[in-house]
Amino acid sequence: MNRKGDIAELSFVLEAYRQGMDVFTPFSHATKVDVIVMRAGGKPITVQVKHGSPQGTKNNAHKILVGSAKTSNRLPSGSPRYTRYTENDFDIMAIYLGDIGWSFWHLRDICHQATFRWNNTKQINNWDIFNEI
Repeated sequence: MNRKGDIAELSFVLEAYRQGMDVFTPFSHATKVDVIVMRAGGKPITVQVKHGSPQGTKNNAHKILVGSAKTSNRLPSGSPRYTRYTENDFDIMAIYLGDIGWSFWHLRDICHQATFRWNNTKQINNWDIFNEI
């Protein structure tokens, strides 16, 4: 079970509704898109929701995996258990930081790395990013 991921996704859906967005969820987990949001008259925006893992107390640091991981070291096909996201997988990565809030990033800005580290010097609760698409 991925309770932290489920909590992050449900929290995102609730807050997106509060932000005035319509929310759509894919039927299965066979896609890298967790949620699709849309403002009235706007275009659909695909979102991958991640839960940031706390990394100590300095600057409220959190670590986020910028890719999808499988449960075993290698798949039967021999491919690796971890796959980085690419620019076309979705539009926005939504990082849930618990009581701190949310940090949103265009995938194109962070997909070149395997992990992303957030701290309180980086953007927070920047819901306006959804107006840029």
